[in-house]
Amino acid sequence: MNDFYWLSLSEGKIRSEYDKLKVDVLSDTGLEKILSIKTSDDLVDVIEAFKKATNKYNNDKYFKSEKHKLAFMILKHQGNIFDEDLGIKKKHYVDKDAAKEWKKKYQAIFHPDKNINDDSIEYNEVMQKINKIFNRMVGKA
Repeated sequence: MNDFYWLSLSEGKIRSEYDKLKVDVLSDTGLEKILSIKTSDDLVDVIEAFKKATNKYNNDKYFKSEKHKLAFMILKHQGNIFDEDLGIKKKHYVDKDAAKEWKKKYQAIFHPDKNINDDSIEYNEVMQKINKIFNRMVGKA
């Protein structure tokens, strides 16, 4: 089997294959002498912890940088897609000042004048989309 295949399993599958997965998790991680997994609940908790850790450190495997990832999410933003990742909450649609703060934050990152020597991102296009998202927040879209 592939190392860490168990990271993609559902909780039900983890519980139903507890005995085999317990051995695989301990073997794949090399933590046999350190980690104690006594119940299926323990196994689910361990796998969830590994999922969180790997997501945290491997989040950008498809992007050159966090900035490129943010630019992608802004450019592809539609409806509520990427709202959570971009920090857009219900309050931004209710409170105009909160919406302005959100806009300021992303303008500071993506303003073309602050990124003159970087042609890896279409900053003008990103800025237009930031303004479009802001206008939708404040009801001008």
